[in-house]
Amino acid sequence: MSNNNNDSKYHDLLNSGELYDCNDKEMFLELIKSSNALVAYNKTEDTLEGIMEREKILKEITGTYGENLFIFPPVSANWGLKHVHFGKNVFINFNANFVDDADIFIGDDTMIGPNCTIATAQHPISPRLRLKKLQYNKPVYIGKNVWIGSGAIILPGVTIGDNSIVGAGSVVTKSVEPNTIVVGNPAKILRKITEDDDRFYDKKEIPQAILDKYL
Repeated sequence: MSNNNNDSKYHDLLNSGELYDCNDKEMFLELIKSSNALVAYNKTEDTLEGIMEREKILKEITGTYGENLFIFPPVSANWGLKHVHFGKNVFINFNANFVDDADIFIGDDTMIGPNCTIATAQHPISPRLRLKKLQYNKPVYIGKNVWIGSGAIILPGVTIGDNSIVGAGSVVTKSVEPNTIVVGNPAKILRKITEDDDRFYDKKEIPQAILDKYL
């Protein structure tokens, strides 16, 4: 992974978990500047030249760029992916939404389906404090080789362990242990991933030729 060292002077505050004022004009202007960095990315075409241009842009704007990162446009992010840290071989399908006010970490070989949201921002329950536009954030950690199904929502402060699966449309409100499948709203454990999953898929036996080639 290559770190672009592009953290703003607000980085520590945004990741502290402390309340802060969203009305801060200087911070808001920096947020808008960062989010606008995605405009050119979302205009790229599905051509070889367009894909090469995407790679160039991602290396410039992401908090951490991992080799072979692929994100189908359009993608949206509050801070323009400035606070998102990607491992190697990460694949993200179209209409991804990153509420990256705090850091989001995505491990190697993770796949994220279309229309998924990963959020770090929260607001106080107090109506009077929310009226003043106060906010606090909690970083999100997604492990290696995780598969997040279409339309899933990952809420602030969640950690998803290595090799786990989040079912399509799930809303993940609590951290997920490694090698676990969760589904639903709120997401609950469906089952653990076991060695039998190296032998069967969709209730069918995996052909020996596939096992010999890939395992």
